[in-house]
Amino acid sequence: MHFSIRTNKAMLQNRLAMLAAALLKEGRTIFNLSDSNPTLHGLLPKGADKIFSGLKAGFYNPDPKGLYSARTALAKAYGHSPDDYFFCASTSEAYSWLFKLLCDPGDSILVPRPGYPLFDNLASIESVLALPYSLEYWHPEGWAVDMDDLCSKAKQKGVKAIVVINPNNPTGSYINKNEKTKILELCAKYGIALIADEVFFPFALEKEGAKFRMDGGEHCLCFSLDGLSKQLGLPQAKLGWLRVSGPGKKEAMERLELIADTFLSVSALPMLALPGLLTLKEAYISNLTERTQHNLKTARLVFETAGSPYRILRCDGGWTALLEFPKYKSEEETVLSLLKEEFISVQPGYFFDMERDGFLALSLILKPDEFLYGIYRLKKQIDSFGQCFDP
Repeated sequence: MHFSIRTNKAMLQNRLAMLAAALLKEGRTIFNLSDSNPTLHGLLPKGADKIFSGLKAGFYNPDPKGLYSARTALAKAYGHSPDDYFFCASTSEAYSWLFKLLCDPGDSILVPRPGYPLFDNLASIESVLALPYSLEYWHPEGWAVDMDDLCSKAKQKGVKAIVVINPNNPTGSYINKNEKTKILELCAKYGIALIADEVFFPFALEKEGAKFRMDGGEHCLCFSLDGLSKQLGLPQAKLGWLRVSGPGKKEAMERLELIADTFLSVSALPMLALPGLLTLKEAYISNLTERTQHNLKTARLVFETAGSPYRILRCDGGWTALLEFPKYKSEEETVLSLLKEEFISVQPGYFFDMERDGFLALSLILKPDEFLYGIYRLKKQIDSFGQCFDP
């Protein structure tokens, strides 16, 4: 049987995943220090279960853009018009729709690097190329878009969109005002769209001053993505949304409506629940941010002692901290040893296309006592590697 090459790369398993699978088969319990599933860490919004239990969805009323009542509630919470929004099952599905809308097979979209590895799979499945543009790091100032690299990539033939993650995952870097202006001008100059993923936008960690959401304005066609997965820690609700703005909006929405109508993927239940759920949003964001800020402070206290070879990179927002560790072993050897010896699973920097070796991604949404327990075990194991080099 011959299968499409679009799934070839996604089927390849890495050594870390294979070792984890083998340990689980043996009955081992693995502590996942990179886990980003809020439902596993006591973060269900208070009152959400009652909202879902009282729903009545006995009638089917399909709308390609999603229930108008839910879009009205969304517009009230976030601004703009209900007609600007589309509901989808997830931001991943939103990307899939947008790649269908904007790209022919073989076209390209520009994605940030370091960045989340999901884009390669999403693009490949849609027969689209994901071309990286660089983010640069200066300590302690943080991350910035390499505008020279982005400009060079944007003018290549076949580029149809620039993807901006605001703040980026795993770097936690927000787009600043100057970057926003230049990116919008770049999209306008080359006639390409902007896709702004802002699922982590309200979760500020070390960010000082104003944060800037992306919007096409008068410059370019823009699609802004968000959803319940992060805003309320409800990935199981399967409700994301995208908002359309900028020049070309009318035709884009007509074509997008055709795509959405072809799939009609969103269940009525989360849309009916949305008005009630949105009343829980501010309390949930405040609670989770308090936890992530606490865990980030804990990580700095543990790893950044005087003369320490460890460093926590600046993290302005999001749920992840990047730990730079002493390279007694390579990233892959380090994460395999941590898993095999301590049964700790942690994502290495190369998962996110970090430019060089020596980084681990720590999830900041773990319960504080579990997070402290995990990072102490991680540090103890890495420190033991260094003892082999002591005279």
